[in-house]
Amino acid sequence: MRRTRTRATARIASVAAFALAVGLAGTTSAQATYYSGGMPGPKFNVKAVGINDTWVGFLDTGRKNWNNAGAGASIGRKSSAKATFTAGRYNESWYGLYSPSGLRPINRVFKIKVNAKTLDRDSGSKMTQWCRSTSTHELGHALSLADNPKTSKASLMKHSRNRTTVQKPLSYDISEVKRIY
Repeated sequence: MRRTRTRATARIASVAAFALAVGLAGTTSAQATYYSGGMPGPKFNVKAVGINDTWVGFLDTGRKNWNNAGAGASIGRKSSAKATFTAGRYNESWYGLYSPSGLRPINRVFKIKVNAKTLDRDSGSKMTQWCRSTSTHELGHALSLADNPKTSKASLMKHSRNRTTVQKPLSYDISEVKRIY
């Protein structure tokens, strides 16, 4: 009995060491950009929920920005999609909120909420540009990109970006999506 316990303990230690090694191997520059809450692939659909045509336009611009970027993304808009995009005037301080649910790759979905109140407060006369930037940024999370990648290169995923001028995926973002998928 004791010998079995020793083997079991050694096996658990081996599995733990392997898991640690695999985990540490992922802590390279890729870890700075990869977000595990993304969709299992770069092709998925999203539906607009409870928003007017202006906000649907911001969603469509974000989709087109990714679809036309050369990253291999194909983001459709379908009323039957489980992933959702909405906007409202929320009392929180964020501009956009991406919330994944379900297991990847089996049943991953997400909800994107864009905060018109905060965007209106901070964008000055550039509300349209900031809404486009935020919508495209949040869809970047669905493409498995994390916030604030550790790179000196310009990125749509950085919170410090100029939301007036950075409304589309930049070369760094595009190469990361290609690398991930």
